[in-house]
Amino acid sequence: MIEKDKINVEFINDEHIDKDAYLWRYMDINKFLSFIFEKSLYLTRLDKFEDKKEGITINQLFYINLKKELDNHPIFDNIRQIMSIDTLGNEMNQIDSQLKKIQEFNFANCWVIGNNDSESVAMWNLYSKPNSLAIKIKFSEFKRQLIENGLGSHDSKLKIICSPIKYMDFQKNNKNILDKNENLADSVFFKDISFEHEKEYRIIAKENIREKPEINYKPNLNRKRIEQLYNNHWNYPGIELELFDFKNLNFEIVHHPKSQDWAKKNIEKVIKLAELNFKILESKLDLK
Repeated sequence: MIEKDKINVEFINDEHIDKDAYLWRYMDINKFLSFIFEKSLYLTRLDKFEDKKEGITINQLFYINLKKELDNHPIFDNIRQIMSIDTLGNEMNQIDSQLKKIQEFNFANCWVIGNNDSESVAMWNLYSKPNSLAIKIKFSEFKRQLIENGLGSHDSKLKIICSPIKYMDFQKNNKNILDKNENLADSVFFKDISFEHEKEYRIIAKENIREKPEINYKPNLNRKRIEQLYNNHWNYPGIELELFDFKNLNFEIVHHPKSQDWAKKNIEKVIKLAELNFKILESKLDLK
């Protein structure tokens, strides 16, 4: 097994996080098994998320909303009766290209930040199902461990940054938003206010932006095999970061509120098999 490099982890924008805050991650049983046996965090490439505006900058939003205003301006009312209006075409092409680069070279592992008891029915329904679970850990403990130990990666050039998400109204197009957020560290750490219920905290791995070559197909070689090799090297959907000193991370497990006894016992057996001392807790929710 190839040894992984230690990558230092930077924490930002957390001065307002309560000292007793917890990070929660809701998951199905397959993701949990991968988590405990690989002892790693899986970070998904931003263009694989549902939100098409992942990583969009405030400046890009400004021009997108300006385009909407221009396209619907009354000055074009007569023209609009015979043709569609499409302004700022060059600017939109540039934004599409820029956003594509941001999404392709940033990877995220997402948590919910709250208190020790802040279970969420919405998060259970979105990210897990009956007989699955959530893991949680005290934020201050998690931060201390990652600062001391770093995270493991085969790519020593990765930059890893952790931050809560800042939510803002993407539909508004006033100069105050642009001015107020001009010093925001990175656009991958803010999202539209419609996602505010997620109370998201992110671990981001940033690769250096680079040009990806075209697929070089070879005569007499299977195209699917060439595409597989290309994707493995250039177009992978996510990356794994190793959690060093895994057994000493004080994760706790919370059973899904609809979990059956047999499923709970299986999880307990898995934890014992993995030789972990994670505390296992019942959900405090009472659902049908």
